[in-house]
This record gives sequence, structure tokens and C-alpha cells, in this order.
Amino acid sequence: MALKMRIMLLLLAPLASAQDLSCVGCIGGTKKCIGDTTIQMLEDDDCVPCLKGSGKWTWPCNVEDLCWCWDSSKPKYKPALTSGLEPALTKPCDIFTEEMFDKIAPNAVHPYTYEGLCDTIEMLNERYDEKIFMMGTLQQQKQEWAAFLGHTTHESAQYTASREALVCARTVEKNAGTFCKPCDNNNFDWENRYCEVSLVANGQFYEDYCDKIVTPPYGCVCGPTTEVDSENLSGLINPNAVFFGRGAIQLSWNSNYIKASYVLAESADTLCTQPDLVATEPKYAWGTALWFWMFSTPSPGEQTNCHIKALEGSFGSTLRIINGGLECPPDAYGYHAEAVVTRLRYYCIAATVMEVRLMDFNGCEGLGDAFDRCVKTGFCPECNDHHGNPTMEPSLAPAPRMPTPKPTEWGSWRGEDWLTTMTRGNSAVKSVSSLFGSLTIAMAVALIGV
Repeated sequence: MALKMRIMLLLLAPLASAQDLSCVGCIGGTKKCIGDTTIQMLEDDDCVPCLKGSGKWTWPCNVEDLCWCWDSSKPKYKPALTSGLEPALTKPCDIFTEEMFDKIAPNAVHPYTYEGLCDTIEMLNERYDEKIFMMGTLQQQKQEWAAFLGHTTHESAQYTASREALVCARTVEKNAGTFCKPCDNNNFDWENRYCEVSLVANGQFYEDYCDKIVTPPYGCVCGPTTEVDSENLSGLINPNAVFFGRGAIQLSWNSNYIKASYVLAESADTLCTQPDLVATEPKYAWGTALWFWMFSTPSPGEQTNCHIKALEGSFGSTLRIINGGLECPPDAYGYHAEAVVTRLRYYCIAATVMEVRLMDFNGCEGLGDAFDRCVKTGFCPECNDHHGNPTMEPSLAPAPRMPTPKPTEWGSWRGEDWLTTMTRGNSAVKSVSSLFGSLTIAMAVALIGV
């Protein structure tokens, strides 16, 4: 069976790239070519052929990042993809201050603390040579901050939502435990944030964000989840049994939780057995977003990530990685057309606070046109100063709510209905990009017939 699995994964593996060849020349001193068992099961000795360029077309050297060069004099942390830039001298939280954080997120709630954000960044930057918000020029540092903040304020409803609303808008505290009531859009009272009919009522089960074929080390074990107790805890589920969206970038799916756990906790068990830590602990609420930013690639074989694309000056490409399947371009008549608007508004706010110009929108189909329409029709007042033409008074509103023809004070965000609409949409959809991590393995297992 092991041989059959190895053959199938070889057929599905992408061609080798420069990153795959990191073991070439990894000889002498404290250097050692080792295997990444979070990608495939293998022994370090299997990576010996990768020490020579002639082995690049054979397993395991032809599997993306499966073998890598470790300096045994340092902790065993697999390096992040490199931007090719030099580390900066100014630390990230010396650039993005607590005062700036309060401007961007005046209503932020736990676990989204400024201290927690800075501590997590510091932890990861001490570990990796490629630094978060600390590569290149000061301008590049600020631009990367603005892009990250624009995306995460959108995904987390301005740092007020740590759990996906439709699954767990309100936690229920009973019997010294915390429980959630999963719902569908038709049975959810958005105004009061209350689920009228649970998805696990009357013996039903919940299994969203669970790819059962993907098991450790590729994904956390998961399966159908039923109500905890049909009497005292009717309609409620244990949140630590499911892998719905949580944290600053709404991490979802069992395959992503295990990958983030390896990086943040150095163990699969932590987030596989306690995924709700992402909704309750700053290290994981921020850390999972930072993990995605630094380590998640658009698809197998693409040697890039949000961090690198931001340093290259492309906001559009960062959106393609995060939610490109649904927002690049969005359905013109669906929720995601509005989601793009709120994302642009938050990005403009972050860019203003960071005192940088917007990066380009290339890499995400339709995003540049959406930005132009949004400003010209008055629906993105925060972006006025970032657009070449002044905002014009709209002759016909493109949406039911009335546009604002001039910039609003930041203090007025807390009362705007677009925040509620955005939260609703985030909870009603699943990111296509989150599926890529488990697709290749799922195909391999399915074809083998296991």
C-alpha cells in the first residue's frame, strides 16, 4: 500500500522548482537534508538523492518542498518562502503602533489585542529568516501592514468576530462548557444574531469544513458532529469538534488547522484537539492569520504567498490567494460584489493610517474596475484620497443603502449597516482557496481506492 501511495503522489506532484532544490549543496558542517512529514510520510534518508541536482526529477525531490536543508545548530523550523529582500532594521510594531491599531479598530474585542499581535509577530520573526512586516524598505513594510490590516479587518468584522457567525454567533455556556448552535442562512436572525433552528436538531449532523479523507499528518481527524445532549444541550455542538472559520483571517478546514498548528504550536495536537483556541487566544487568533499570510500558497506548485505579493506591490494578488475563487471577480449580483466593496474600504482606511499609497490591483480580475466604480459612485468614501478623480454625486444608487458622497468620520463605522452585511456574507460562504491544501491528497487517496 505504501508503494502504491508513493507512486500516486509522484504522478500528482508538480514539477520541481528552485525551492525544491534547497537541498542541493546541503553538505558539511551542521547542514542536513531532511524530509517534511507534514507533506508526506518519509524518512530523512529518503532525501539523500536531493543533495545532487541529478535527483531532482525523482521522488521525493520532485515533490514541492518535501525535502529541505536544515542547519542542525538551529531549531528545526522549516523556512518560509523567501522574498529575496534584506531584513529591515525597524521592528514591525515600531511602525504599526497601538494608537494606529485603535484608529483602525476602535471596537476590537478579545482575542484581538495589540499586545497579542505584536507578541506573535515577534515569536515568528525570531524563528524565521524571512520576517513578517520586516523585509525591504520602510515603504514596503508599511504597505505590507496596510494590506494585511485591510484583509483581516474585513474578515473579522473589524476585529469584533472571532467565530463564524452562522456556526457560532453566540456561544452558550452550560455545565462548565462552551457550546455553539450551527445554523443556515434561512433560519438565522441576523438582526439579533440568533439561530432559530439548529442544523443538528432532531438527530441531524454537521460536517462542514471537514474533509474526512484527509487525515494526519495532512489534516486533523474530523467527521459528522451531532448535538451534545438531546435534552439539556439540545441543538448545541462542541466547538472543539469542528473546523469552521475562526480568527483574524477566518481559518477553516481541517487541513489548514493542522498546518497552522505545526507552525504555531509545533504539534498537530494543539489545534486539532482544541480548534476553538483560535477564537479565544491571541496567539492563535492572530497567529493563524500570520501563518496563512506567510505559508499558504495559491495552489500546488506556486512558489509565492501573500507576504511576497504584498512586498511586490500587488494587493490584487493577495486577494486572489485569500479568496480569489469568489472575489476575482465576484458574482455581479451576489454577496461578494458587496464584500469587495467592504474589503476595499478597509484597505483604504489601513493605507491612510499607515500613510502609504494603495498598491496595484493586478492579479485579481475586476478589482481595479470595482475600485473605480466604488469611488465614483460614492460607496467608498474612505478611498477618495487614494483615487485620481474626486467622488461624484451618484445619480442612481447601485445598492439599497444610500451612498456617502464624502468621507465619513471613522467613529461612525460602528453604526453602519455595511458591517453587519459584511459579517453575514463572511459566514455564508466558504473560500475556494482554502480547499487547495487538501485537493491533491484527496485525489490520490480516492484514486487508490482506500
